[in-house]
Amino acid sequence: MSPARASGVKLRAYILLFLLIFGLMPLILAALINLPLVLDRTALFYQRAYLQNLRADFRDLDQHLASRHEMIRFLAKLPEPGLILGARGESDQIDRARARYTTWINQILVDQHDVIQILFVDAEGQERFWLVRDAHTQEWRPTAQPPQIPNRQFIDAGLQSQTGAVMVSRIRVDARTGVDDPRRLMTLDLVSPIGGEHGDPEPGVVVLTIDVGGLAQFYRNTLWVNHDGSYLRPGQPASGQPEAFETFPGLAAIFAEGKLALWKGGQGRQMLWVPMFLTEDGFPLWVGRVVDPSPLDAFRNELIVRVLTIIAALVLAVMVLARWIAARVEHFGHELLGGIQRILRDGQPLRFSWTGPRELRELGERLTELAATHAEHLHAARAHTRELERSNRYKSQFLANVSHELRTPLNSILLLSKMLGAEGNGLSPAQRRQAQVIHEAGRDLRALIDDILDISRIESGRLGLNPEPVELRPMLEDLIELFSPQLADKPVELSLRLEPDAPEQIRTDRDKLRQILKNFLANAIKFTERGEVRIEVGARAESDRPLALSVIDTGIGIPPDKQEIIFEAFQQADGSTRRRYGGTGLGLAISRELATLLGGVIEVESTPGVGSRFALLLPLSLEEAASAPESMPASAVSEPLGAVDEDTSDVEVNSESLSEPGAPWVLIIERDVKTLVRLTSELSRRGLRVQTAADLDEALETLREEGEGCALVLLAAQVSTEMTCDTIRTLLAETQEPHPAVAILGAADPDSGLKACLGVGAVALLTKPFDPDALTRLLTQVIGQPVSEGPNRRQITEGT
Repeated sequence: MSPARASGVKLRAYILLFLLIFGLMPLILAALINLPLVLDRTALFYQRAYLQNLRADFRDLDQHLASRHEMIRFLAKLPEPGLILGARGESDQIDRARARYTTWINQILVDQHDVIQILFVDAEGQERFWLVRDAHTQEWRPTAQPPQIPNRQFIDAGLQSQTGAVMVSRIRVDARTGVDDPRRLMTLDLVSPIGGEHGDPEPGVVVLTIDVGGLAQFYRNTLWVNHDGSYLRPGQPASGQPEAFETFPGLAAIFAEGKLALWKGGQGRQMLWVPMFLTEDGFPLWVGRVVDPSPLDAFRNELIVRVLTIIAALVLAVMVLARWIAARVEHFGHELLGGIQRILRDGQPLRFSWTGPRELRELGERLTELAATHAEHLHAARAHTRELERSNRYKSQFLANVSHELRTPLNSILLLSKMLGAEGNGLSPAQRRQAQVIHEAGRDLRALIDDILDISRIESGRLGLNPEPVELRPMLEDLIELFSPQLADKPVELSLRLEPDAPEQIRTDRDKLRQILKNFLANAIKFTERGEVRIEVGARAESDRPLALSVIDTGIGIPPDKQEIIFEAFQQADGSTRRRYGGTGLGLAISRELATLLGGVIEVESTPGVGSRFALLLPLSLEEAASAPESMPASAVSEPLGAVDEDTSDVEVNSESLSEPGAPWVLIIERDVKTLVRLTSELSRRGLRVQTAADLDEALETLREEGEGCALVLLAAQVSTEMTCDTIRTLLAETQEPHPAVAILGAADPDSGLKACLGVGAVALLTKPFDPDALTRLLTQVIGQPVSEGPNRRQITEGT
């Protein structure tokens, strides 16, 4: 398969995936989420339909019980209630009245086989007379033993009810009595007050007992189950065993919940169970009926098939649409990709002539303009690159020449100052101390020259590597011995710790490794006033850089937001530390570049006020490093140090003006070395003392330390106009009155927006490169008098 063909297939796959995710996926998710809900709701409706049918069947039972309400009201209207209850009259009269009543009951209740007992209770709740239907002859007759007595609370409630009221008890399930008489397995009682003649007071109640089980046996395909799982078979004795729980596994859990539920068994069997009646003991009496699930299953299968068919049709439509879209996109993609490749490869402008919608034509026109602009920029970038390379060569040559020219007199200064500072040369102690200060300053200057030359060599790629075996312990012990004299006056301990699993030897460039560790140790000792400085050698599980050389100190620490800029040239964590502790800020920049040359990286862990840990991670062998850069990027120094204005070679400084107490001075906040040098030269020629700062923090530190007298602050424009204005506000707010005047050094672009800062405290705007006459007018305006350029220079007055 050709690459174009493969890319087309891949593009179609991406488009198909996109359409499926953002087009069909919501529909599929909606179907997957709602389909089970629809099926569950359908099953619920199906169950409710069965429940309605079941309740419709039992509605006949309710109507039958309603007819029994009229019967008990009729029976409660006794013609001789006092004789029936035995409340008055002779015993012969009571017996004759009860006999007549028994004959009457046999006549009117001959066909009412569900009524099995009539009980008369007096006002005190005592059973006075009862009739029981014989199970074989169906004849009503009194019995020697009292009949089944209803619940006492039920009787009391009937006694308190009004004449004509009927109360129905809960179903009584008596499995023991049902063994002897199946009619008494499931019964319920109806009670109504007895109505006396001519408004006589109610002497008691009549209780009618009905065989519910005998009525329930007419409902076929229906199971009656007690709460304990025992079957209640109307007309048959109760077994008393939980046979239903064995027949229907899981039925016990359904009964425990006490709610309507559908039981599902093997081979598609389903039973609907309903807690239909409540018994006297407080438990429900359950009714079960077989449910035919075949219509519901047919509906479910048809619904699923239809949903899957719709989804499959949509997927097919999406695939066809994806193929068509991919073909269109491939056409434009090939043309666009081929054109961009030609632009990038050849650097020639290309015209995109596309037809179609207005948006597509406009896109072609914009791409054509972009191609022409890119070609111009590419040509300019290549020319600029050549210019940079040439400038870098000039800078390297300049630095080499300057180094040679500076080292010869500097070595003489170092030698003579060392000799003058020694004892026995006839100088006073104060003079010897001055000579020693000269010697120390010369050494710092030589170190600065060496650092600048190292940066230059790294940038130009002329720093070669010399791999050799390096024994770690002897080299580190030499470094400790080298730096120990610097800690003679400090309560700081310098120690070495080698972990047991640390390698003893590596193959790398010894000199460059020593230089990195020396920079680490120099910084640690410089910024640690008490505590310890420790070198640790350990191993890491990292495969490509298993060696870790760490320098740990208990010094001032580095804030988290400053841990990146310390590796930039001429930068320190706090601008004021350069003034307090000294240093140029080149050591860590050189260390990072050297670590990259050795195939390693530098990690920093630091907490302000607690200390720092600088770790150098290296491979065990320089040849086995993954890749060593052939040349380093020119990012360590922001401007070529050799590009100093050639007019500054004859600068003459008015030393009297510089040393005059209370004389006005100028603060420059600038990072650009070239501008900084030119401004310092111009201001020094005019007899003004100059201080410099890299940022706002260092500028505020300088203003606090140097005291009053700062007449002018020259502020380089920041990244944005808002940042520049905020810097001016902070500078004026943090200084005491009289505030120094603030002028902005910015680009000559009229659209830069820097004029907006004139309203927040700035007094003028100087363009880069600055005009000396404009600077003169600004100084005259700020200081209030003409400023001389020094001896043998012309006087510059306002307006020149």
